Amino acid sequence: MGDPIIHFDHVKKVFATRSGPVTALDDISLDFQAGEISAVIGQSGAGKSTLVRLINGLERPTEGRVVVKGTDISGLPERALRPLRTDIGMIFQQFNLFGSRTIYDNVAYPLKLAKWSKADERARVTELLSFVGLTEKAWTHPDQLSGGQKQRVGIARALATRPTILLADESTSALDPETTAGVLDLLRRVNEELGVTVIVITHEMEVVRSIADRVSVLESGRLVESGPARQIFAAPAAETTRRFLATIIGQHPGAGELDRLRTENPEATLVDVTSVDAAAFGAALAELGRRGGVGYRIVHGGVIEVRGGALGNYTLALTGAAEDVEEAARLLGSLSGDAVPDADQITED
Repeated sequence: MGDPIIHFDHVKKVFATRSGPVTALDDISLDFQAGEISAVIGQSGAGKSTLVRLINGLERPTEGRVVVKGTDISGLPERALRPLRTDIGMIFQQFNLFGSRTIYDNVAYPLKLAKWSKADERARVTELLSFVGLTEKAWTHPDQLSGGQKQRVGIARALATRPTILLADESTSALDPETTAGVLDLLRRVNEELGVTVIVITHEMEVVRSIADRVSVLESGRLVESGPARQIFAAPAAETTRRFLATIIGQHPGAGELDRLRTENPEATLVDVTSVDAAAFGAALAELGRRGGVGYRIVHGGVIEVRGGALGNYTLALTGAAEDVEEAARLLGSLSGDAVPDADQITED
């Protein structure tokens, strides 16, 4: 893995308010890799939007460094920041379109600021409207478009100057689920077809599940967890992450559900398994069947698709001789990367 395209080095951001200083971000060290879709997730007030504004220089860190494409932008004068900002596109929750201008003119706006020629401007706007599927809407106005179409215009405008980085700040929060899926598909195309590094700011784990290669979790201005999305989904270390995951994936049973499963399976040992490889899970079950001596049933769980594959949480009821059940639990535990399941993964009646 090469040098990160964006690097936060022990960044702290403090705002002065009438009631005293407020720390929006505290000791953030974080890398974003070129060519990936990275998601930053957190509840309102976690510091997500402040982090975005530090990337494009709209805010400056109180402490630490923000390095973008090898340049420490923390203390750059405004004039030196302007070329950087042409290389960073941004889309917003509320679209931020000019209501009095046509869709064509909205997309062309950054090109006019950059003093592109009329011919180059026309070619670029035409190309972008085709890319986002709005060629026929070029001469309409924003109030004639749906929310999803407005966000597509926002994406086209953000891509106008051919940036290598696209920041999406809660870009789907105002949209319904079906429209959100369409916008996320478009962001995936921006990444895969144009090679743009995409950083998605969101409070919705479904957004992370759909498109993120990597995810970073913020809580109260601090980074509580960061890593590859499949790894974070499979083995979340922070309670904040587990709460987010509970909104989209069936978790291992809680105390009440566990009591019910014990009652229904009085002779069984219950084993929790997290699998990031459906084929490996199937092979493990086939191996149990081949060995014999252990019966199994899946009594709880579910599977979701994440970028790069599927993730499943399962609870199995195992029956058989104690030593055979222990060996089966060891085999299943290895799917989660554990040599033996943790103590709370094996629950005997």
